Amino acid sequence: MSISVDVGSKLHVLVISRRNVPRFLDLTPEEVSDMFQSAQRIGKVIEKEYGATSLTLACQTVPHCHVHVIPRRLGDFVNNDDIYDEISKNTALLLTKAETEEDLPKGVDNEERKARSEADMAKEALRLESLLEDS
Repeated sequence: MSISVDVGSKLHVLVISRRNVPRFLDLTPEEVSDMFQSAQRIGKVIEKEYGATSLTLACQTVPHCHVHVIPRRLGDFVNNDDIYDEISKNTALLLTKAETEEDLPKGVDNEERKARSEADMAKEALRLESLLEDS
């Protein structure tokens, strides 16, 4: 599990298959079950921890299978489905930069949010991990 960048909410968590496969359909039934049981368990923790009222689960078009668990609040997007446009926009930007071999930007994808340091993100990941152990 890794803590990732903002897509309209405070954070989102990536749930990544232990076996690296490019597509969801390449996962075994057991791996699918494990991935989504993990997403559900993580979702319960981050929804409570960040005061969310719901979650969005999303996959992106990059060559490794993973699921984003995104805590949501009522009104965080005017049109609820705009979150998918935001995810797609961020993915396209990262893929374009990776394909052109430019350095990927460090910082934030939302001008209103202050960038977190690697140490801050590691600390938050450890704190969330301890919450998962308690759940």
